[in-house]
Amino acid sequence: MKHWIRFVVVVLFIGLLFPNVLVSKARALDDVKGVHHFVNSFIAKDGSNYYVNRGHLEELELGIYKVSNDMKKFRLIKQGHYTNIQVYKDTMVLFNDDLNKLQRFTFDGSLVREYPQVTSSNFLIDGDRIYYHTGRNVYEININGQGHKHLYTSEGTIQEFTVHNGWLYYAYLIPAVPQPYDYSMSFARFKISSPQQVVPIISKIHNIDSIIVRDGYIYSVIHQNPATDGRYVYRMDYSGNGIKRVSNVDSTALFIGTKYIYFVDNTGTYKQYFYRMDIDGKNAIKVGDLTGSKLSAEHQNGAFYFEIQNVQQDTFYLRRILQTH
Repeated sequence: MKHWIRFVVVVLFIGLLFPNVLVSKARALDDVKGVHHFVNSFIAKDGSNYYVNRGHLEELELGIYKVSNDMKKFRLIKQGHYTNIQVYKDTMVLFNDDLNKLQRFTFDGSLVREYPQVTSSNFLIDGDRIYYHTGRNVYEININGQGHKHLYTSEGTIQEFTVHNGWLYYAYLIPAVPQPYDYSMSFARFKISSPQQVVPIISKIHNIDSIIVRDGYIYSVIHQNPATDGRYVYRMDYSGNGIKRVSNVDSTALFIGTKYIYFVDNTGTYKQYFYRMDIDGKNAIKVGDLTGSKLSAEHQNGAFYFEIQNVQQDTFYLRRILQTH
């Protein structure tokens, strides 16, 4: 009994001195990576939520807002027409549609830097570099505004791209002949340090989207036949080999973790649900009710953020669902 009492005392003592040690283990979450969007609407920083209203919330002015955790209270930080908000250290980076240039702000709305070279909202940040495309041409620039250069010209119009471990992965569209009645998509990657080193991954399929690269695999939604294929998740290695359907679930808004896959059901109805399944596509369970139709979905610091439309009531609102595993 004395030994047990001593053990309890030691645990309590450690908890008082290092409260985050015990809590962090209890709250350890799966490392989730989502699809890169070029119209990101949310970021989270130091326990605060930020949202770019591009017109969905009609009762609010266009601009950047700080938002409460219940997604119901808004404080305007910067008025204007902005697109694709991303976080870089203690600042936020957005594309200013009014001025047609990329800008970087503090979280109180003070301007830190402008990037007049970047005239496209199709950008992402990887480390200290910004990558963006203007349709077919891919560029990079340092976060300090220096080192702007052209990397690569794609064979077709880029629809989606992501950066992983020094490689840029991109899906591009090629109109078929005769135009504009049909098209095909291809998927490739190139090494950023030597962009001429292009590696084809998938060629001439109907559609590929929702690309997430991690842990030795590429995850994506692939349509070989648009008449029969649903939005099923596939997995392949970095060269496109060993392609395998992960699940028969018709899904959208894809997020990949080390243990779980999160997704919204692609029902096409006025009410959608948020699910989690094992990384092998099994044991799908419902983890959230969106009470409407999802317009966008993002993941930030242990929470999932949604823009939702209630079609029947003709209203738009925001939803935040905490990640629990």
